[in-house]
Amino acid sequence: MKIRISVNGFFKIKDMTLADVDNCAVLEERIFAHAWSKKSIEDTLAAKENICMTVTDSDGSFVGYCIFMTSFDDADLCRIAISEKYRRNHIADNLLENALNKLKEKGIKRVLLEVRESNEPAISLYKKYGFEQIGIRKNYYSEPVENGLVFLLEIIPSITTVH
Repeated sequence: MKIRISVNGFFKIKDMTLADVDNCAVLEERIFAHAWSKKSIEDTLAAKENICMTVTDSDGSFVGYCIFMTSFDDADLCRIAISEKYRRNHIADNLLENALNKLKEKGIKRVLLEVRESNEPAISLYKKYGFEQIGIRKNYYSEPVENGLVFLLEIIPSITTVH
C-alpha cells in the first residue's frame, strides 16, 4: 500500500476490517445526508469481491475510507469519504489510486460512479484519473435536491508480451 508523507507524519492506506466499521459509520453520519448503516457497511465488507479500504494518520486516528462494490468485471464507487480536518492533503487522491490499482489487479474493466454536480473537488479528482461523464441523473440527490453526474472509467489492462 502507498504511504503519503504529510507535515505531521504519514497516512496509511489499508484494506478495511470489521474493526474499522464503527469509524466508517461515524464518518458516514457526519458527511452524508443519507448515511449507510453500520450493518450496510458490514454486509458490503463481508462480500469478499468488494474493495473496501481505510486511511489512518501517523497516530492511528481514522481519516477516511472508500467502498467499491464489484460484479464480474464492473465496479461501482459507492462511497469515498475523508474527515473534514484532513481534506486538501491529497488523501482521497491516494486512496482512489490505491483502490483503482486493486480493481485493475482483480480484472475490473469498468468503474461507475455518481457525484453531485456541485462537488467540483470530487469531479476534478475523478477526471484526473480518466473518468468521463456519461450522463446526468436529474434530481438524483436530496437534502438538497441536486442532479447527479454519472462518470465511467474504462480500465485498460496492462499489455504483457510473451517471449
